[in-house]
Amino acid sequence: MKPLTIKTILRRAFCLSFVLMSAFGICEAKEDYSQTYNLMRAKEEVEKGNYADAKEFLDKEISSHPDNGLAYTLLAVIHYGNKNYDEVFPNFDKALKYLPKKDKEKRAKAYLLRGNTFLAMGDTIRALEDMNQSITLDPEESMGYEDRGNLLYYMNRYDDSDKDYETLRSRNPGDAQPLMGLGRNENARGNYENAIKYYDQVVNMYPDFGAAYAFRGESKLNNKKYSEAADDLVKALELSGDNLALYEIQQFPKEQVKLVAAKLKGMAVRNPYEPQWYYILGRIYDGKKLYEEAIDAYLKGYEIDAHPVFTTSISKCYSELGAFRSALNYINQSIGMNPDDESNLLYKGYYQIEDNDFDEGIATYSEFIDRVPDDYTGYYCRAFAKNMSGRLDEALEDYDMAIALNPDYTYAYFEKADILKQKGNTTEAKELYNKVVELDTVPNNESCAMYALLALDRKEDAIAFMDDMLAKDPDDAGNYYDAACFYSRMGDYDKSFQYLKQAFEKGFRRLNHVMRDDDLEEVRKTDAFRKLFEEYVSKVDDAIEVGVVEEVVYEPIDGITPSDLMSAKVEIPFTPEYGTVSVKCSINDLPLNFVFDTGASDVSMSQVEATFMLKNGYLKKEDIIGKERYMNANGEISVGTVVNLRNVDFGGLHLENVRASIVDNQKAPLLLGQSVLGRLGTIEIDNVGKKLIITKH
Repeated sequence: MKPLTIKTILRRAFCLSFVLMSAFGICEAKEDYSQTYNLMRAKEEVEKGNYADAKEFLDKEISSHPDNGLAYTLLAVIHYGNKNYDEVFPNFDKALKYLPKKDKEKRAKAYLLRGNTFLAMGDTIRALEDMNQSITLDPEESMGYEDRGNLLYYMNRYDDSDKDYETLRSRNPGDAQPLMGLGRNENARGNYENAIKYYDQVVNMYPDFGAAYAFRGESKLNNKKYSEAADDLVKALELSGDNLALYEIQQFPKEQVKLVAAKLKGMAVRNPYEPQWYYILGRIYDGKKLYEEAIDAYLKGYEIDAHPVFTTSISKCYSELGAFRSALNYINQSIGMNPDDESNLLYKGYYQIEDNDFDEGIATYSEFIDRVPDDYTGYYCRAFAKNMSGRLDEALEDYDMAIALNPDYTYAYFEKADILKQKGNTTEAKELYNKVVELDTVPNNESCAMYALLALDRKEDAIAFMDDMLAKDPDDAGNYYDAACFYSRMGDYDKSFQYLKQAFEKGFRRLNHVMRDDDLEEVRKTDAFRKLFEEYVSKVDDAIEVGVVEEVVYEPIDGITPSDLMSAKVEIPFTPEYGTVSVKCSINDLPLNFVFDTGASDVSMSQVEATFMLKNGYLKKEDIIGKERYMNANGEISVGTVVNLRNVDFGGLHLENVRASIVDNQKAPLLLGQSVLGRLGTIEIDNVGKKLIITKH
């Protein structure tokens, strides 16, 4: 139902190649390479996701059998996955050259696979040509109609797409895919009732098919049947964590948020150990700019599962409110729980800069660069911090690196041009402004061409570009702040002030940035600005005076504040045990030993331990949750089998309602993972003193 990702292409390549391999059985023995050692090993590695190893086996296979079309087919797809695009289609061409012409079935499958690769690369014309060729060669193969119907949908050729889905439907009336495709086409035409009828058929046939509820929910939402739409989307999330459902449930109009929130809160009450309901609720509030409500929801999810996705989300909400020290507190928690996620360093650096702590922000961005030296973002952010703190020559060096790593990032050119202009190098500055105009042709929230056009004395073009930005996204506070800076640069300070006022009204809260932005220097001198600024200072959670951030005041939400997590150090003795660290603990008053593991996501125990606890009363039947959906490090929802541990005690620390996953390995140790560690603080291991040192957040 959507364009194929590389994972899907590789999986399809794996499946198709086995069909192709079976087809080789009718060929003469000298042409049958389907069972060669290297090809079979390559298949095994593809199935495991080890594409580099698979390529090595395929290279060996082609060296031995340079006319093995199957090897070239799979090699083409692997090259695509490795972004070696120059190698993709030459290998497909070789595959079609060597696959026997008399065997239309396997050639059809090769064309279909190449067509899907064209589609994944965005070339719909050649994708359609290959899919047409595939169906012409093998009109009885259903997969070609399914893929072509999907492609025709994305080309807005709904009538032609219908024909392919009707062909599939006539062949197999019990198949859900053609009904889903027909429903999607009707939804695209705006025939929502017809779309719903198709999805009704799928739900009746397959009541546990989450995608059907998601698509039906989308059509009901488009048809403004809000309550029914919410029910369908929640059902889809319950069944499969469907990504479409997660997207669509965030598209309800603001006046319907209470309805959706009530349904999600109901799911949270009925499933008290499933944190994703609060995560989804937080996402909805977040998207509607209801940041305090979002923080509340994320905190509730955090209480169930101390996962960095919650603390990172909370930090972003605080930053939108202008409470950058609160944001910094929570992003530090995320970094403590998941130190390998470099993206959190970008958030941390941003919060530090917005808190006027340039030295710390630059140090944080430098750490990001050390860890991800080929990412332009770190250099650009560090350049911006250096620029704002007056280190212009150092900023120029970082802007150059950002441009070298991403030659299409317009803001790096623009800000470099501004520095060069300030230093008197107007010739190079003009070249860079022209480069910005060349690259930044479509007004959007990330645009800066209006500034470059103004610097090039193209005033009317600059105003038109700025107006287009505002018209395309009239609710974006940042666009109005850009307009304030733009008109201040133009010398129209009254208009600049009016746009700044609108930016504040729409939620712009980077108050320290406002106070140091050179563009607004003249506007800041007015009494009107001082009055406006003082009004919005009072709306920020942190107590801020003009240009100076005072000590942070945290307001508790549901009794939870950062101070609950940051008061003391606790030292817990441990025992070295076969290269691990063992800590005495008790679970529901049963004395046990934890193996300390910062890499584990949850507490986990073996089936033997869980069975013993159940038989001896340490676990109750109501403690067994069964299958539960939970978030991984990317915020994606997975499924596992868990129990609830009512009480966990170790080293004088006490926690209630800790989730634990049961593993099949009977010899598996009792692991202490992030669902506990994240609720405690920063962990240090003192190998000399043989103790854990826990610093509460």
